[in-house]
Amino acid sequence: MAEAAGKEETTPGALKEKTEESEALENKPSPQQSQQMQAKEDSEEELECAVCLQKCVHPVRLPCTHIFCFLCVKGVANQSKRCAMCRQEIPADFLDHPTLLSSIEAEKEEVLPGGYQWFYEGRNGWWRYDERTNSDLEEAFTQGQPTVTVLIAGHNYVINFATMRQSRTNNPGLRRKVKRDVVATVAKGTAGLSDRTLKGQSPPRPPPSRRGCKRKLAKTD
Repeated sequence: MAEAAGKEETTPGALKEKTEESEALENKPSPQQSQQMQAKEDSEEELECAVCLQKCVHPVRLPCTHIFCFLCVKGVANQSKRCAMCRQEIPADFLDHPTLLSSIEAEKEEVLPGGYQWFYEGRNGWWRYDERTNSDLEEAFTQGQPTVTVLIAGHNYVINFATMRQSRTNNPGLRRKVKRDVVATVAKGTAGLSDRTLKGQSPPRPPPSRRGCKRKLAKTD
């Protein structure tokens, strides 16, 4: 009798609580699943960039986990090479291999009325302007303005619609052609992000440099 009294009685309520605890442990996501869930939540919500204080366009995550527009990171990296929030150093190859928050950003690009897109000329082809700059250019163009000034990657650029040229305000000698064409026009990518990167395909890394390496010659008698 004393032995029976000493044993703890398992009430229905306690049994239910233990069952719920065990189920919660079983259903707890793995660290990898947690990261995937966080990335999905980040891509679905409208993120605000701490640099331009607007909705992120092509949001990228730095190794320090802070998130900015790709072009804002490019501007910061070209000036200080450090995160605008925590001052942690930005890897030298980050702009070539950025961590995009979502691989479907290309599908979200705003299509202007009439199906037109603005492009700028790069070294080996044409590139699309980002969604925000695209809208600014189209608005100024349709309103008949001769020029418009836009902020891109930390620099102010003047777009001249008469000459269809883009030039930097602090260095007018840096010019490139621009054009307004249909969305389906072939382009290398958007705002410095290749189409491969926008689709979630990692761009090929360059082979290691052989500069400075001397070929060893076999000794001959």
